Amino acid sequence: MMFSVVWFGLSVITCCSLAGPIGRILGVIDYPDGGRHSHARPTPLVGGIALMVPLFLVALAEAVWYGPSGRIFLVLAIGSFGFLLLGWYDDRDHVPPTVRLLISVSLCGALVLLQPDLILTELDLAPEHAVRLGMIAVPFTIICLVGLQNSINMADGMNGLVIGLAAFWTGCLMFYAPDQLQLYLRFMLLGLLILLPFNLRDSLFLGDAGSYSIGATIGLLMIYCFNVADGRLPMLTVVLWLFVPVADTLRVMATRLKHDRSPMRGDKNHLHHRLKRRWDGAQPLVIYLGLAGVPSLVAAVWPTTTELMLTLVAAGYGGILWLTRSEVVATRARSNPGLV
Repeated sequence: MMFSVVWFGLSVITCCSLAGPIGRILGVIDYPDGGRHSHARPTPLVGGIALMVPLFLVALAEAVWYGPSGRIFLVLAIGSFGFLLLGWYDDRDHVPPTVRLLISVSLCGALVLLQPDLILTELDLAPEHAVRLGMIAVPFTIICLVGLQNSINMADGMNGLVIGLAAFWTGCLMFYAPDQLQLYLRFMLLGLLILLPFNLRDSLFLGDAGSYSIGATIGLLMIYCFNVADGRLPMLTVVLWLFVPVADTLRVMATRLKHDRSPMRGDKNHLHHRLKRRWDGAQPLVIYLGLAGVPSLVAAVWPTTTELMLTLVAAGYGGILWLTRSEVVATRARSNPGLV
């Protein structure tokens, strides 16, 4: 066990330390352009590779160890590596949004069919009024997985944000995951914590390879843990965990449509953009992670507090949007007076 931990930790550290050469070899260096890419210097997009390649090997080893009863590890290995490749190619050559969406839907569909425990068969936000999904269970599950993946990708605009969120979610899942998943989750949490300081120092970015593969892995783990937890994990608790990034994605896409723009076209209206315009230094990251992560951990430990935590998070999210509205209006006025 100790050997495995040391091997995994050293693998992630080595990849992070060699981020520059690895990024140049793989052709994934992010160059500042003064616009949405406003970092100070060329930065390798290899954070996701540093985390997910060792984690992919862990999943393969677990799949071999558990045999037929460990099919979830085979699914995690295929999903994480598939989305890592998709994200790497997108980082390097840019995949058109429609093509990327079709690939994501196809891969998620294959994973869901490979592991029936990944299918959401009912909605039980209020257990006494659970709704059976029947024939739409599989497409609904695929929509949830692809939607979460895109929400996490859209949230990846501030150093430490997606890594911090994923660390919170991994910690929350440990309270409900079956014993056979605990080691995988511990490795994932360890990798995220190693990755975090490198990302905060601008030594590397996650890249689409990281956000796609982390988003897909988190989604698969959440659905699987929900389905095998025998009712111990309330669906409303999972909604709380994901509320901030998913709600923010829906808000941003609705705003783009309102202004006759493609919902997939990038802008600087995400919650993390608004926070950075309103506050300086580490405050935006602390506020976002505090809003999304701390209530999630509280509800993971004490599920009976979920409704209260969800109410507080929704109110906090709305309050931050109201506090940062003036900065958004001013930005739009400078860029295009006709939109305001």
